[in-house]
Amino acid sequence: MKVSELTLQTICSQIRENPEELSAAEKELIEAYKDAAISYIKTRCGIDGVEVPDEKGRMLDNYPDIAVAVLVLISDMYDNRQTTVDSKNPNKVVENIIGQHDFNLVGGAG
Repeated sequence: MKVSELTLQTICSQIRENPEELSAAEKELIEAYKDAAISYIKTRCGIDGVEVPDEKGRMLDNYPDIAVAVLVLISDMYDNRQTTVDSKNPNKVVENIIGQHDFNLVGGAG
């Protein structure tokens, strides 16, 4: 399976939901999770392309196991969407996403 082939049906199978029973808002939320998971993996792997190669000739669709990683991340986001964050044990995925965009680590004008 490729990242570009991940459909709502596939994702719903992973998160054990029936797509016909989901509201439009829930489907939109799942799409947001999918976009966030793909963005997270693109940043972590340094691969910008999904279906089309990036400037280095790489794309996520060349690596079938990345589709599984996307599904696992979506599952984690979906399962933990109502979990209260404990300051002693922050969600690792959230911390990594924020850390990739954290410009507060260097002092001075930014």
